[in-house]
Amino acid sequence: MAGENVPPKFKSRAYTCIFCSTLTSMRWEPLIAHPYDNPYQTVFYLCTCTHCRKESVWKRFDTELEDGELVYPDILPAPEAHEHLPEDCKRDFEEARETCAKSPRGAAALLRLCLQKLLAHIGGKGEHIDTDIKTLVAAGLDAHVQQALDVIRVTGNNAVHPLEMNLEDDQDSVLVLFEMINFIVEARISRPKKTLNRFANLPEKARLAIEKRDKSKI
Repeated sequence: MAGENVPPKFKSRAYTCIFCSTLTSMRWEPLIAHPYDNPYQTVFYLCTCTHCRKESVWKRFDTELEDGELVYPDILPAPEAHEHLPEDCKRDFEEARETCAKSPRGAAALLRLCLQKLLAHIGGKGEHIDTDIKTLVAAGLDAHVQQALDVIRVTGNNAVHPLEMNLEDDQDSVLVLFEMINFIVEARISRPKKTLNRFANLPEKARLAIEKRDKSKI
């Protein structure tokens, strides 16, 4: 399964794999120590992704509550960059993925920079985020895309100048930003590109008829 992003959780049967970014089932096994042929169960668990077969290590905090934390690897399941994300934006996106576990605030700041560069590819100037959003809205920007842009803008601003959000304690809000970037790319770059490609593949006779029809309206 792919698409939905489900954060990892100790002993969860399924979540978005931190390695392959696939929403799939997980297999859990307690790690057993064998000192002097006297085996006992440790506080550590091995979690294996049933899709990519890669393993992570978790530490149990509380036996009754089945609570624990990821100890290896030190990353979060941030979505991979959209295939049509421009290259100059992709560097910031990938750096944010690499740092979001250790510094959600730093990742949010990087994604804000990623957005600023992305705006230059979708009709803005790439200089001032708020001004670019205002320009795009005046040009008829879809309301859902506008909201996604403002989610990244506001959260990123709080990363640089903390106001009401403590991003170091709110990793989920940062993970959402990756999804918002990909959503904007899909809506403003990928869908138009796919539509143009499909139109270009229409029979030449049909395309000429459409062009003639539209010229008659001018």
